[in-house]
Amino acid sequence: MIEESIPKETSSVDTTRQLCWIRFSHDGKRLLGGGYDALIRRWNLVDEELTEIDPIDGFHGWVQAFAQHPEEPLLFAADSWGRLACFDDSAEVTVPKWDLPSAHDGWIRTMSISHDGKQLATAGNDHHIRMFDTTDGTLLHEVEAGDDDIFSVAIHPDGKSVVSGDLFCTLKVWNPVSGECTRELDARKMHFYDRDQDVCGLRSLRFLDEGRTLLATGAEPTEAGRGHGVPVLYFYDWDSGELTKRLEQGDSNDGFIADLVTHPGGFFMSVTTGQPGKGKLIFHRRDEERPFFEYTKMSNTHSIALQADGHKFFVAATNRNSQGNGAVSDKEGNYLGNFSPLHLFTFEN
Repeated sequence: MIEESIPKETSSVDTTRQLCWIRFSHDGKRLLGGGYDALIRRWNLVDEELTEIDPIDGFHGWVQAFAQHPEEPLLFAADSWGRLACFDDSAEVTVPKWDLPSAHDGWIRTMSISHDGKQLATAGNDHHIRMFDTTDGTLLHEVEAGDDDIFSVAIHPDGKSVVSGDLFCTLKVWNPVSGECTRELDARKMHFYDRDQDVCGLRSLRFLDEGRTLLATGAEPTEAGRGHGVPVLYFYDWDSGELTKRLEQGDSNDGFIADLVTHPGGFFMSVTTGQPGKGKLIFHRRDEERPFFEYTKMSNTHSIALQADGHKFFVAATNRNSQGNGAVSDKEGNYLGNFSPLHLFTFEN
């Protein structure tokens, strides 16, 4: 059984730029990724071979926020200039189905799609949460969410509430129709302040157990600047708002959970990033205190893409021997910019 087997790295492919996220297309035949070059990169996958094809362009800056429709082949993506667009993720033609050049004023950091696929929530540095119709991009609701940058959002499966996590790691529950904040949950240990630097450890929010549990992932930061922190998962009971479980996935130097997916076998697959060279691939069962698998042979890892059947997955990492700050150069003195190797793993059983 897959849940009892150990994954094996079978190959890797270099890219030309660094990626924030990767996911498989709805049909599983293509790998998609957004990053720091204002593009959504695309690769056709045949057996274990990746062949890059024309990217999706028209973005500006970082293409960091994304979501996929739960049933239809639709990809939603946003950039650091405030553009939000919808694409057919399996089509050869990359013309958007709909496009909002100024969905937000500036950086869209996060988005979440509703359980039924009908609504999309977006948020970022303009301190607003906006709800859009996924069919045509019509603005449905708008929430003024305070004075702090928003790092993550999640829509409750019943569609009646949206949760946001801000810079200071306060989780606020909103009624998107009235714009009212109905309650707050405490995740303040994911915030760290040192020498005029605020560090937000919160990286994602999602609902489990048909909405009975809210999961917050990221880190409890221990230092500013170098990305040190304890990778953590917080589980909240939705009815009471109480933190019912806290799982650690490393020590105080391991950084942040950058991405997390749930395997069909019932365990979490996460990747971490932080101090250069500290990337980890981690498997963790919810009812166990410690991870049951760790893989540490990659540099900083940013995202994980799992095929629907659970047999193969890719991890987007960072190239070694580059610190991203100009300190490392080649023999000719050229700056070695960061890029993301794509590591392919298969389960042995």
